[in-house]
Amino acid sequence: MLWMVRAFPNQTDRMTEFVEDNIIAVHWGIGDLTGCSTKKDIENVVAQANLMPRDASLKVGLLDRFVNQMKIGDYCIVPYNDVFYTGIIKSDYYFDPNSQKFEHQRKVEWIFDGEPFSRNELPEAIQASIKSQLGLIGMAKHKSIFIKYLNHKQGIDINDLSDESNEISSIESELNSLVIDAMKIIKDEINSDDPDRRLKAAIAVMELNNK
Repeated sequence: MLWMVRAFPNQTDRMTEFVEDNIIAVHWGIGDLTGCSTKKDIENVVAQANLMPRDASLKVGLLDRFVNQMKIGDYCIVPYNDVFYTGIIKSDYYFDPNSQKFEHQRKVEWIFDGEPFSRNELPEAIQASIKSQLGLIGMAKHKSIFIKYLNHKQGIDINDLSDESNEISSIESELNSLVIDAMKIIKDEINSDDPDRRLKAAIAVMELNNK
């Protein structure tokens, strides 16, 4: 998995702490989430903050990603001004009460010894995604092309970075075509004069609807 995390928990610049302490962190005004292994657990903690429903829902989703969906070994990008840092997540979630306003943390290993690179170097699709104003987003669809980018930075010979995107688009197009063909077949069966064929088609539609 690939993630984007911003270095401004509680609107405070923490890039120095991120690099020096080998961490990424968030805040969002919520207390210790240790032991919250499900989204429902996090909802119960957030509910104690008496937030507006929309704000509470947003924070539950973001915190669930940081606490439960991030995994050791995932890549993370931290955009900062016109550059970005790249790390590999090295720990599970933990709560550091001594780090006020950025106490929800994970350990990371900074790639290239923490050296930042220009955001303009990134593939365009990733550049577009990290423009999001959210403090944390998942970018699974860009993982393969990002790994190719890292290999390129490390001097490994690779094909054009756009190849992966083209391959994904081709697969998506093929799957869409298969779905359309399948729907045409089901439609023909439903319109059949044979009641047995119509029944089987109806059962197929119900099974698909329940998936």
